[in-house]
Amino acid sequence: MSTVDRSSLVATLRGALEAHADVDAAWEGGSAAFSYRDELSDVDAVIVVADDAVEAVFAAVEAALNALSPIALRHDVTGTPGFTQRFYRLRDASEFLVVDLVLIRRSDPLLFRDVELHGRGQTWVDRKGLLQPSYLDAAADLEQARARIPVLRTAFDMFQHIPTKERLRGRAVEALQFYQGMTLRPLVEALRLLHCPQRRIFGLRYLARDLPAEVVARIEQLMFVADLPDLERKHEQAQQWFWETMARLERDGPGAADDGSAQN
Repeated sequence: MSTVDRSSLVATLRGALEAHADVDAAWEGGSAAFSYRDELSDVDAVIVVADDAVEAVFAAVEAALNALSPIALRHDVTGTPGFTQRFYRLRDASEFLVVDLVLIRRSDPLLFRDVELHGRGQTWVDRKGLLQPSYLDAAADLEQARARIPVLRTAFDMFQHIPTKERLRGRAVEALQFYQGMTLRPLVEALRLLHCPQRRIFGLRYLARDLPAEVVARIEQLMFVADLPDLERKHEQAQQWFWETMARLERDGPGAADDGSAQN
C-alpha cells in the first residue's frame, strides 16, 4: 500500500535542497511545468549545484528520501554530457511516483528553461536569480525548421523500399520496425513541423497535447498493425499523408497549421 504521496515527496525534496548550501537553484519541471499533471505523473526535478558538489547533493537527497521511505530502486543515466541524472523509486510510493533528478553543474549553461520546450518550471530554490524564463529565437528556430524540410523529404523518399522489401520477404518483425522508424517517425516530424514546429524534436512523445485530436487519432490508427496485409495498407496510407503534409509545408512553411494545440 502506498503511503507516500506527491505532496510529501515534493516537500522532502525541497527541504533537502533548501538546506544544502551548494544548491544554487532547483525547480520542478515535466508535467508540473505544463497543465497536464495527473495521478500518474512522476516528479521531475532539476538542480543547479556547485561544480564539485554533485555527489554531495545526490547523497543529501538520497538521505532525505530514505528517511521518508526506503529507496527501492535507483537507476543512473550515463553518457549524457552537461548534466547528471538519476531516477528513484521509493518502497512506500506508487510505482508511478518516480523521482527524476537532474543535476547541472554551476559552470554549465544548459538550464532547460526554454518555455516552448520545457514549460514554466515551479521554482523551489533560486539563490542567484538564475531561474528566469527563456525563449527560443523565433526567427532562427523557424529557419532551422525550414532547413529540415528538404532533408526530411529526401530521407523519406530514399528509404520507403525497406519496410516494403521486408514485408515482401515475410519478415513481419523487421517490416514493422522499419515502418515505424522510417515511415511513421518522419511522418510525425512532418506533422509537427506543420502544427508545432518549435516542438519538432519530440517525436512520438506528447502527441496528445501537441497535435490536434483528429491528427492524433489518425496516427494511432496507423500505429497499430494487425498483420502483413494490414501493414501494406497502412504503409500506403502513411506515405500518402506524408506527401500531402510535405506539399503543404513546402507551400506554406512550418507552423502553417498551428492552431495553438501545443501547450507552452
